[in-house]
Amino acid sequence: MQNNRVSSGSPGGQGSSGWVDFWNRPNAIYANQRNLEAHFACLQNDLDTHLPEGGTVLDFGCGDALAAEAMAKRCRNVWLYDAAPAVRQRLRDRLSGHPGIRILDDNDLATLPTGSVDLVLAVSVLQYIPREELEGVLHRWRHLIGARGRILIADVVEPDTPMLRDIASQLSMARRHGFLMAALMGLGRMALSDYRRIRREAGFSTYTPAELQARLSAAGLRGDRLAKNIGPTPHRHSFVAHPHVPPAGAQPMGNQAAGDPALKVQ
Repeated sequence: MQNNRVSSGSPGGQGSSGWVDFWNRPNAIYANQRNLEAHFACLQNDLDTHLPEGGTVLDFGCGDALAAEAMAKRCRNVWLYDAAPAVRQRLRDRLSGHPGIRILDDNDLATLPTGSVDLVLAVSVLQYIPREELEGVLHRWRHLIGARGRILIADVVEPDTPMLRDIASQLSMARRHGFLMAALMGLGRMALSDYRRIRREAGFSTYTPAELQARLSAAGLRGDRLAKNIGPTPHRHSFVAHPHVPPAGAQPMGNQAAGDPALKVQ
């Protein structure tokens, strides 16, 4: 029998509580509200053509999900999951009355049936998932989308990417959207925070495009790399994954993962 359980335990998918704790409290990832709004406006614009008209989307590791209401105008159901309880509470405070949006906790996520999702969004999530847990996570997503759904994995970080490239992308966006001074101050706050320690201790997973496509293939998925990354970091990568169509008469693939972990992120 396939295992459809997703265990709880991290921010959008990490097996480490370090990242959950980080996202569960105030941090300096976003310099100010303008930064947060510009980030999600960019995501909304890039995601629009990938959303299933009248379908069901699971935004996995959704963060503050400022694009959720716009997504709900195109999709029948928008399901939001974040492993950080504080993030989920902010989502409930803002969106609980919306008829097309549902905020999921760990138990809700664990009981989603196979084939119930048309599109899984995993934007800036994989870096927070321990490499050894990725196989189980991909199998879980594979079963959630059934035979016809898709998985959009965005903001995948390549190995040995210097942090200066991320900083340059942030500052470039800050100049365009008018929060450059706030971004510079935010970088200073980040340098004095425990972000580097958590990244070192909890881990930060990176993949070459070829390795990620091989991982997807092992989970019964065909991963096609997009020409442009989703979001404001152009040096990272995005992929759309579709289920492999088994040959006629072949037995359906079962999920071989012993225990599928839950995830976070943003």
